[in-house]
Amino acid sequence: MLDDHSTDAIVSWSESGKSFIVWNESEFCRNVLPRFYLFVEMSSFARHIRKWGFKKIGSEPWEFSSEYFVRGHPEIEPPPEAFEYQKPSKEVSDARWERIKEQAAALRKRLAKEAKRQARKEAALGHKEETS
Repeated sequence: MLDDHSTDAIVSWSESGKSFIVWNESEFCRNVLPRFYLFVEMSSFARHIRKWGFKKIGSEPWEFSSEYFVRGHPEIEPPPEAFEYQKPSKEVSDARWERIKEQAAALRKRLAKEAKRQARKEAALGHKEETS
């Protein structure tokens, strides 16, 4: 992708060769990403390459760098642990779990309220049929 000079106006190596820059986000998503990835949204691409150790850098809107990604040095390879799944910290996991429990409690409360409203409605309809 970066060695294809026909896309340099869209995406290219930085001057230093230690990062790459997406110059034209819409063209990148429309014409470049579909050739290499299943997704065509910049946010998905950015999230995906972060898993490979890339970091957003610089003042450019979409400039990414990784110590294992250098122009002219394809022999540089990250250690296997660079690609291992990183479990979220216990604090993050606990916070997410608390939010899920709060959301579940709110949903249960809403469902109970809706069930009571529905029961009242059905009772009122039943009462109307009896008097008719």
